[in-house]
Amino acid sequence: MHRTWVYWLVLAVIGSTTLSAQQNGQLQTPPPPQVIKPKLTVASLVFTLNLINSVEIQGREVDAFLEVRKVLSDALDGAQKANRANPTDEVTLELQLPVAQNLVTLMQRARITGADADRYKQVMDAIMGAAQQQGQAAGGGQRQR
Repeated sequence: MHRTWVYWLVLAVIGSTTLSAQQNGQLQTPPPPQVIKPKLTVASLVFTLNLINSVEIQGREVDAFLEVRKVLSDALDGAQKANRANPTDEVTLELQLPVAQNLVTLMQRARITGADADRYKQVMDAIMGAAQQQGQAAGGGQRQR
């Protein structure tokens, strides 16, 4: 259910950007890639990285997986270099929408224990909330139908 919601949200963000470009009636350079900025704790970031590393992928998914893992690893390295190694320190990820979509897909395919359900939900809620904020910002605060 979350996956479908993310796809629709991503399509709404891209659609609103395309629609505004078409309304101007002139050629324009492509807009910069849409970026969402979910905030996670260092512990949640480590959990997410470990979780996606446990997912079984197919050969055609290797590039997407490596891109997601690189973004998460770079964020963790950046937090450690900034002396934010405390598990409760907050880190803001910068995820382009396709990378965020791939992260959600990988997380949904992961097998977790009941003990990890709360942490899993926190990560997914952070990503969904950031995507929703981006969707509202791209739509100019107006509701999309």
